[in-house]
Amino acid sequence: MMKKKHNQSGGRISRLNLFFWIFGSALIITTIVSIAIFKRQVRALSDLSSAGSQFRYNFAYIGDKSSSFQKAVYDYALSEAEKNGDYMEFTGKNLDTSYTIPQLMDLAIQSKVNGIIVNGDDSEDLKSAINHAVDAGIPVICVGTDCYGSGRQSFVGVSYYNVGEDYGDTLSSLANNRRQNVLVIASPEEKTTGQNLVISGIKNSLEKNHVLDRFSISSKTLGDGDRFSTAEAVTDLFESSSLPDILVCLDETTTSSVCQTIVDTNHVGDVTICGYYRNDTILNAVQRKVAAMTLTVSPEEIGRTAVDNLLQYIDTGFVTEYSPIDIEIITPDNVRKYLEKEEKS
Repeated sequence: MMKKKHNQSGGRISRLNLFFWIFGSALIITTIVSIAIFKRQVRALSDLSSAGSQFRYNFAYIGDKSSSFQKAVYDYALSEAEKNGDYMEFTGKNLDTSYTIPQLMDLAIQSKVNGIIVNGDDSEDLKSAINHAVDAGIPVICVGTDCYGSGRQSFVGVSYYNVGEDYGDTLSSLANNRRQNVLVIASPEEKTTGQNLVISGIKNSLEKNHVLDRFSISSKTLGDGDRFSTAEAVTDLFESSSLPDILVCLDETTTSSVCQTIVDTNHVGDVTICGYYRNDTILNAVQRKVAAMTLTVSPEEIGRTAVDNLLQYIDTGFVTEYSPIDIEIITPDNVRKYLEKEEKS
């Protein structure tokens, strides 16, 4: 009997060893394949950089390929680069494998590009990747969202404090006799600094308009920046029993999800939406008064300014640390103008 038990124990150990062997082999194969794909992309970009002489400089644009805002910034940046005899690659755009922004930064560095434009965030990983690029002699321009504390050469975007003041002016116009709950949904790309500046701007505007005591302001992040996780988190919010009176969304992905979900869950009129950026979903929501307003910036101005800053730094070794971009406010009163622009484009 003891011998039989010993055999059963030995069989279990053998099966366990087999499981770990299979798991380990699969992990090794997956790692090898991922490295091979990464190296192939590096070679492709390196071939582009050395292909030749038809370009003075080869630049890399790094951002979220699913964002209409970032794709528009890239298109204008590419156009500006080509006017000067340069080229810009949207790094990772055609890859089936998804890489993080810091990983794409490493890809661009290994490809030895002449400059990088990146939609930043406040993470330590991106800060390290930017510093690595700068140490390698590659200038970096952050657009849309800054990377605080990094060695980037310049930031092209809006003043977060001014964004907050514009939201605050809208909230002031919505003040009534009861205290309203305002939830600021921060972008996952922003950690603390930008979000705190926006909220400070909101409160300052409310105070100047003597209505600060009529609002209770809180903030949170929904999802991790991915469209699916954001949509799921927004749906959970609208299915909860504690909806705020006003939602302030600080990025395109969240604004789009909120505008869609408020219709799907029959909450139109229950929550006032103040959004950020513009696309078909957001503009249609403003036109139908599903959203009260949205703030937007010109992707053309950002893209062209970012390229100009790169070239200025390459030519002179100096560039302004911050290039401010004007903020535009879209409401039901002027949304037709923006819809016509979208139709033409």
